[in-house]
Amino acid sequence: MVRRVAFWLMLPLSAVQGLWLRRVATRLPGAPGARRGSTGAGEPLKFLALGDSIIDGVGTDDVSASLPGQFASLLARQTRQSVHWRVEGQSGYAIDDVLERLKSLRDISPPDIVLVSVGVNDVTGLSSTRRWRIKLKELLNLMGQYWPDARVIFAGLPPMSQFPLPPQPLRFTLGLRAATLDRIAAGVMATYPNAHHVPTLIDPQQPGFCEDGFHPSAESCTLWASHILQTHQGVNPHE
Repeated sequence: MVRRVAFWLMLPLSAVQGLWLRRVATRLPGAPGARRGSTGAGEPLKFLALGDSIIDGVGTDDVSASLPGQFASLLARQTRQSVHWRVEGQSGYAIDDVLERLKSLRDISPPDIVLVSVGVNDVTGLSSTRRWRIKLKELLNLMGQYWPDARVIFAGLPPMSQFPLPPQPLRFTLGLRAATLDRIAAGVMATYPNAHHVPTLIDPQQPGFCEDGFHPSAESCTLWASHILQTHQGVNPHE
């Protein structure tokens, strides 16, 4: 309750700062490179990455250095399989955009593992908590309908209160809202047997951001990919 009151009290000033930030912030493109490929050798394992700028690789200089690219490489080494990966992400995507992208993928070869990153743009877009919960359930229901055997890994919303770019109190209010949406996401994922929420951690002692002060660097993606793989148990559906 206290968090909610603090959020709404600081919202007017935060909104003004947000508009200013949109005008002056550095805008980086998605990572260059192929959006499909394979890595490793052995039995095939199909991996799909779906979502926002994290999936698009913003802040890295190549898809191979992005979170999906590094996760695919680590997955291949751990499982000793040939990981066939596909990246379907776009900077700026919120939950509605990810849902539309998912619908366009209905007829692809069913993935074994789906990594989803979404929510930051729902925070900045002031999505209601009720709508966020409903849309997450819709996303999981559709994936269950399209690919019933796929394991879904949801990369938790980052602690936006630690992002270097936003000024205070905007940084604080973004952090509050991100934490709220992430708690909802964790709760929703817990109700689906094939879905797993993996919290996103930021080490304030490490230079974890790229030049825009908002997206992870390639080095940070290395640690993040390893954390997701280590946290997510039984990631290999063929075992």
